[in-house]
Amino acid sequence: MLNQQHPLLSTIDSCIEPLLKRVLQIKRLGICYGPVRLDSASSSCDKSKNDCFKLLIPYAGEHLVWNVLFDSQYPEMGPDFIFNDQSFLMDPDVDTLSSRVPSLVEWNPNDTDALLNVLFELLLYYKEHQLQLLERQEDRLQLEYSTLVGDTEISSEDIEVIMLPLGTKPTEARFLIRILIDYSRLPSRVNKSQNDEAMLIITFYGPDWNRIVPQLRLSKTLEDLFGGPDSLHIPPLPATKYLMDYVPEVKKSIEEKINNMVQCFENKREFITHLIVLQRGSIQEYDAVEFNWITILLVYRDFHFLVHFHLSPTFPKEKPRITLQSIYHVTLQGALYKEILDDIPYNPRWQISQMIEKLLTYIMENAVQKFQANSIRNNRF
Repeated sequence: MLNQQHPLLSTIDSCIEPLLKRVLQIKRLGICYGPVRLDSASSSCDKSKNDCFKLLIPYAGEHLVWNVLFDSQYPEMGPDFIFNDQSFLMDPDVDTLSSRVPSLVEWNPNDTDALLNVLFELLLYYKEHQLQLLERQEDRLQLEYSTLVGDTEISSEDIEVIMLPLGTKPTEARFLIRILIDYSRLPSRVNKSQNDEAMLIITFYGPDWNRIVPQLRLSKTLEDLFGGPDSLHIPPLPATKYLMDYVPEVKKSIEEKINNMVQCFENKREFITHLIVLQRGSIQEYDAVEFNWITILLVYRDFHFLVHFHLSPTFPKEKPRITLQSIYHVTLQGALYKEILDDIPYNPRWQISQMIEKLLTYIMENAVQKFQANSIRNNRF
């Protein structure tokens, strides 16, 4: 697939190129974050510049394939369309177009947003078309949609429905549901995104639409933050449960995950802040954004050494990883000698101040003597 930076864009006729470029610049056309893709281009009259092109438009977890047909000799006439769903707008009348796609009826080639506006209106009309197809099916699908919109916080603007395969008797019904959550509470991140979002895809199969497969899709930044694509498990959706109950349940599980992350972040920040106050001049460096690590310099009987504290995303449930590093002794590989402490005293229910006090006491009274001896025995200055 080709994007707006592809050289294919430069092959488009100069009258049409600004209209297409504007479409390819937007970040989303429907509810799901993702650009419209330019797939191919051709000429309607064998000219050197193209005036027809194929667009791939994200919708309900699919890509709609819409061919946009201009006549570069008469750009004021506006485009024609060929849709990969042959049941959509097969023979539209003027009244339908005037009410559903007014930007096409009132086409203005001098408006840079002209094509974009038409696509917006066509996609909204296509959504209504799919809802009409859904209403012709068994009561289960009608009830699922009406109760989800009527009895939960989910609005119709946050749902896209598609019946598959397109243009024939459907054997699959898919709901794409945007889960609106306040992500501003998430901890500060190096790679923070303005496009954090969670999408729930519910697919119905079977003669009675009683085989249901839920799938949660997270934006890449959320996926990484939660610990990978498999870190957030959603419950199964049995045929006896309806979307009006299931979707709020999934939303609650995501919110609980966020609450846990916020609490862990606060715990990490408290740990590092308390250590900074306690050690003052011993601090060498620390993570001031995500509070994942801190390094301090300690001394035992004229033996100076570094202590690296690494805090996991689940701290304090998971104990800190503590590494001692000599500033004198070098390994055969040329690196400063270091050891990871395994049997540290730890209880996740301790107060942060108590936790730090016990760790520092253990290092100075139990760990450093052995570490110093190992540094001298196995390495060189």
